[in-house]
Amino acid sequence: MNNTIFQGSGLNGTDVDVFRLSLSEGVTSAPNVSYGDSAGLSSIYEAALIINEYYLWPIFAVGFPGNLASIVTIFRMRSVGSFTLYVVLLAIMDNCALLVKLIIYQLLRQKVNIGDTGCRAFIFLGTFCTTYANWILVLMAGERLIAVRFPLKIQKYLDYKKSIIWICVVGVLLFGAYTPILWFYSYESGSCTYPPDSMETVRYLHWSNLSLSAFIPFVCMSLFNVLIMRVIRQSFRLRNALRNVNSTPLTRRSSCHDVSTQRQIMLMLFTAAFVFVIFVFPLCALAVANVYVEHKAGTLSFELNYLCGQIAYVLFDSTHALNFYLYFLSARKFRHHFLRLTSCKSAKEKPITLSLQYRNQFNRMSLLTAGSTRPTAV
Repeated sequence: MNNTIFQGSGLNGTDVDVFRLSLSEGVTSAPNVSYGDSAGLSSIYEAALIINEYYLWPIFAVGFPGNLASIVTIFRMRSVGSFTLYVVLLAIMDNCALLVKLIIYQLLRQKVNIGDTGCRAFIFLGTFCTTYANWILVLMAGERLIAVRFPLKIQKYLDYKKSIIWICVVGVLLFGAYTPILWFYSYESGSCTYPPDSMETVRYLHWSNLSLSAFIPFVCMSLFNVLIMRVIRQSFRLRNALRNVNSTPLTRRSSCHDVSTQRQIMLMLFTAAFVFVIFVFPLCALAVANVYVEHKAGTLSFELNYLCGQIAYVLFDSTHALNFYLYFLSARKFRHHFLRLTSCKSAKEKPITLSLQYRNQFNRMSLLTAGSTRPTAV
């Protein structure tokens, strides 16, 4: 079976296709390796082929509705600044990446003639959306680092205008980096191919994609998480100290609410960032290892490397499907709003519960009002 999206000579001079952009990473079939009629396929290679053929469906089934739920839920919540913009845009990019991968995977598997334009458009969109989603996470982590490092200047440094500027700048840079895709690939015999004499461009696209979609986001997220963990205690201590300066109950309640909101944002981001780092690390490690270790086609090491590659791509693509579930598990406020959204009872039907302090105050006011309106004797 050969449904590879990219064909041609590999980077090591063999007939094995070792170059795969993020659009096709994990969704291409096995490279053309001859085992002979009697040898057949080993159990390791068969397992890799099964993973390669079916893994994207469960990721799409779990991730696509989850991302839609994230968008709806975050819109129902009280605005939490630029973080809302990032969460919505991240969910949109994740869904676009999953949808584009699934569509081109099925089109090429069914031998649909999508032409040169179709190949270039799908590869560009899939690569761009995948990388852009990862960089949105990096921007979110960078803003959270600023929030915990400069807690008194959140409103000054973090607002919609600055967030939109950063989002646009990153988008333009990624668009420019992947522009060669728009004229490089062509459709031929049921697959998207590249010219065999353009290995320099292939190397550029290969390493630029790995760097932009995996290596650099991995390093940035790891560094930001370490720095956030280092300063978060000091930031919360400073907030608590400032909260106690003014002893007005209303001010304390407002300050507590602000700290609670920031804590919920921090939990959502930190959980998503931690999972991202863990799931992207195998792909980064495998890419570096393959630079120094050559695996000859048809050997056991080649089969194991191919299986590890499939597992790494499964983990990498899973980062586009897990954010909603991470938000739900880590953030109480997000979970509360989602459950209210899916509940049969509306908020108006819920009984209003007053604290003991406000109930006593309400009763005293009722007695005073009743006394003032009592009819007098004529």
